Amino acid sequence: MRLTDSSERVGQRSGDGAGIVTGVIASVAVLSLILAWSVIQQGLVILYDENQMMEHLQLALILAAGWTFWRSDWCEMDEVSPQTRRQLRWLALTATALMFSFFMREMSVKHIGPEWLVYWVDGTGFKILMALIWLPLLYSLARSFSCYWSLMKNAFNSHFFLYAMVSLALLLVGAVFDKEVFKPEFFRFYEEVAELNAYAWLLASALLFEQDMVKASNKTHCMQTYSPVWR
Repeated sequence: MRLTDSSERVGQRSGDGAGIVTGVIASVAVLSLILAWSVIQQGLVILYDENQMMEHLQLALILAAGWTFWRSDWCEMDEVSPQTRRQLRWLALTATALMFSFFMREMSVKHIGPEWLVYWVDGTGFKILMALIWLPLLYSLARSFSCYWSLMKNAFNSHFFLYAMVSLALLLVGAVFDKEVFKPEFFRFYEEVAELNAYAWLLASALLFEQDMVKASNKTHCMQTYSPVWR
């Protein structure tokens, strides 16, 4: 009865998640077309200037993705064993840390923030903060790499992973314009719109994280005694 109830909950989450994911991706795609018309046809270049609308939207999407991963970190995940649950929570925590890193990267406070904020966002403090966050996570990954690799390998065909790869591809497109490899007219807009859609796909990936990783964990036969405990 317990397994049946768990399967029903997973199925319900899958249906609800698919609808939300489609809505997020479609909404940002339509918004991108509206922004393109506004910038290219109407000349509203202010929309993609620093600390303007498009950057604010990016930050909002990153925050939503981070909250979604953080929420997954606190879910009970009754469908999996306690050890696998700890592994999935570690992955959710790592994804949350990644969203925090993206958020800090996208913040622009050099010309508007107080000195202490500039230090932590754009100065030496940022490097210290990233080291404090990522060194413990990477150490835990190294301690149990084979098990996490086995878990992620079984998620390669999941929508969670595929959407994350689409997001990565869009971020690479944005980086090409950011580094001025190509400089067509409105190339800064193309950078910002690529990043905007990248974070939308990242949010879509976050919404599917729990259900897809639970499914992947059911295929995973890797068992080991060590697993980081974050509780």
